Amino acid sequence: MENQQLVTIAPWTLIFQICNLLLLVFLFKKYLFKPVTEILEKRKAEIDGHYVEAEKAESDAKTLKADYEQKMADARAEADRVIKTATDRANAMSASIVSDARDEAAQLKRRAESEIELERRRAFDEVKGELGGIALDIASQVIDREVSEKDHQAFIDDFIRNVGEAS
Repeated sequence: MENQQLVTIAPWTLIFQICNLLLLVFLFKKYLFKPVTEILEKRKAEIDGHYVEAEKAESDAKTLKADYEQKMADARAEADRVIKTATDRANAMSASIVSDARDEAAQLKRRAESEIELERRRAFDEVKGELGGIALDIASQVIDREVSEKDHQAFIDDFIRNVGEAS
């Protein structure tokens, strides 16, 4: 019979064991599971908030980057336009200056040619006058005397000397 007592079930012990188990489950649920669950929920909400803020910051950064790239493209286009305008103006001014210089050079050339022609005519008129005077002198000397071969050579030599002195 003693073997039977070891295997027997005591009803009061079983009731106390079940009550003890239910009390432990209730206490664990109230003081352990609820606070831990609440802490986990708070952390999850906090992490979700950080994710939302990060996504918002990322979208703001993408917007700012797009604005920046647009402004840079506009600035490059404006710089290209300014450079093209300046280049066109410089080319126009260069062409104008070259054209004015050519016109002025042509005008100076015409003026120089007309002055040269005028001086040539004056020189020709002076030489013509001197030659006419010399020819008259020679003719009057020839008329005054009869010319021999020697006299003729002397007249020519005298004429050449006078022409060298007159010029």
